Amino acid sequence: MGERSGHIPVFPVVVIGGGHAGVEAAWAAANLLGDERSVALVTLRPDTIGAMSCNPAIGGLAKGQLVNEIDALGGLMGLAADATGINFALLNRSRGPAVRGPRTQSDKHAYARAIRSMIDARPEIVVYEAAVENFVLEGDRVVGVQLGPGTGENLDFPAELRTGAVVLTTGTFMRGLMHTGEEKTAGGRHGEGPSIGISAELTRLGFELGRLRTGTPPRLKRSTIEWDRLEDQPPDEFPEPFSALTPLTGERGGWAVGNVQAPRFPVLTPTACKKTSTAPEAHEHVRQNLHRAPMFRGDLAPGPRYCPSIEDKVHRFAERTSHTVFLEPESLESDWVYCNGIATSLPADVQEVVVRTMPGCTNAHVYRWGYAVEYDMVRPHQIEATGRTKRYDGLFLAGQINGTSGYEEAAAQGLVAGVNAALMATDREPCFVLGRDEAYIGVLMDDLVTRTPVEPYRMFTSRAEHRLLLRSDNAVERLTPKAIELGLLSRTDLGKQRVALFEARQRETETLRAVVAAARVDGHPMAHALRWPQYNDAQFERDVTAHANRTFDPRVLRMVSAEIRYEPYIQRQAGEVKRQREMERKRIPTHVDYRTMTSLRTEARQSLDRFRPATFGQASRLEGVTPADLTLLAVLVSRQA
Repeated sequence: MGERSGHIPVFPVVVIGGGHAGVEAAWAAANLLGDERSVALVTLRPDTIGAMSCNPAIGGLAKGQLVNEIDALGGLMGLAADATGINFALLNRSRGPAVRGPRTQSDKHAYARAIRSMIDARPEIVVYEAAVENFVLEGDRVVGVQLGPGTGENLDFPAELRTGAVVLTTGTFMRGLMHTGEEKTAGGRHGEGPSIGISAELTRLGFELGRLRTGTPPRLKRSTIEWDRLEDQPPDEFPEPFSALTPLTGERGGWAVGNVQAPRFPVLTPTACKKTSTAPEAHEHVRQNLHRAPMFRGDLAPGPRYCPSIEDKVHRFAERTSHTVFLEPESLESDWVYCNGIATSLPADVQEVVVRTMPGCTNAHVYRWGYAVEYDMVRPHQIEATGRTKRYDGLFLAGQINGTSGYEEAAAQGLVAGVNAALMATDREPCFVLGRDEAYIGVLMDDLVTRTPVEPYRMFTSRAEHRLLLRSDNAVERLTPKAIELGLLSRTDLGKQRVALFEARQRETETLRAVVAAARVDGHPMAHALRWPQYNDAQFERDVTAHANRTFDPRVLRMVSAEIRYEPYIQRQAGEVKRQREMERKRIPTHVDYRTMTSLRTEARQSLDRFRPATFGQASRLEGVTPADLTLLAVLVSRQA
């Protein structure tokens, strides 16, 4: 066990929390800083770094695009997902490329090991096993953290860390409380206690806290399920990797971090999920016991509408006699199965009826009952789109603490906060912000700082008005140049691989476009043929290969195909973006006092004062602010300048 030390270590960046936001923040800061021992990662349980608390899956609709973008900016989530996936599927494959989303069911144990191995391989990152009890302040700037008792993974276990910037990523642990029927257990995840002190500290510092909840379903024993009775949900024959560094071929090669190496695809044994459903008699039993479900009774904080509990489904869709449930193996190393579709806070005896009446599950053994978890969050109108808090310099927030839900949303915020924290720690302006027209990450951060969350925020393609520009296939082209410009890819061998890959893709794209410009299909220019409904990507690949007498990278083929097919619409969106940018980038001085602007409508004045938007573009998206308010605001701001 480490001993408390009087020595106070200094780190440019301290990251609190080892979940998906925390590891991405630490990784991004390390990429930018590059020096040994430049990032401290403080976590209550190092053995749960990178743990998949709920569904062991990465990606999905819009979420998959977030992972592609994280990867294009040098992040690690896509690398870990590729190395540990057991059921890859490209969702919405039959629809347009703007709404397709890669997803994989991951081996939860292998995923956490992969993340930990990659973190351990970075000499820049030092892990401390401890709780953070207080922040150290100098005026209105956070300059350090005080640590509570812990076993410590370091020879020295200090009472305090000094730093240039702190990234706080608490997940569901701030005053976490788990519910199964009337049974309540303090904790943010099964078997792990809550973080109490940090909520009190944030309240003491004047932050406005809120409370949200999420839910999780029962887990079953695989060997007790009658798999042969159930419909297969097989993985794709040709998996779609998340990372641009992961080769599409069956050969190993490319990246390696720690003991995690670029996988053969598929790297692990492809595993089919199964589909079952709830039964009418279970619905009736749930209805009779709704009074015993704290999530339904309204006793708990708001939860996600897009992922309703089984009690909500039974009540809201009373005409339905069944709801689909996907049985998803959690790991190749265990026989735990996740019941995707029946998240619940019902007591165990009611959950048992729901499980036992599902086809194939009559004799299923339940390893763990479902539960709801409530937790504190910081209302995100108190942060900027960089993740920095408006109240204190040097403090950044990322992940579920900002009111979001999902691994991918957390990781995206962690990357943004980690980059900006590293910029601040090196006396640069924390100015890394992506526009809504540049990335789903930009949409996410902008939504957080211009909306009041009434439920955990989840990314959807419908949230992105420029989604035709933000496709999964062009994340590298959109964002890797920004990573290069920031210096995120210049300090590691892995980063240099990304730069080389980007440059190779640029050359490949230019060559392919030249081939398309010269080729003809049935007497028509190939670019024209690409807009025929009957001319698919397989035909395009065949014709391009024949014309050029060479093959092309399939990922470049898909990207160029999409850009040419949708070129008129892309140009229209680009024109809209150009018209909007002047307002989007016109900044509002931070000293503006909205309370004195009595000529503004009260609703607009209150909204502006609450959110304090950084730009007129952000102001235009605030609830209660009209175009007329913006016109008047521009005049009033000029008078206060």
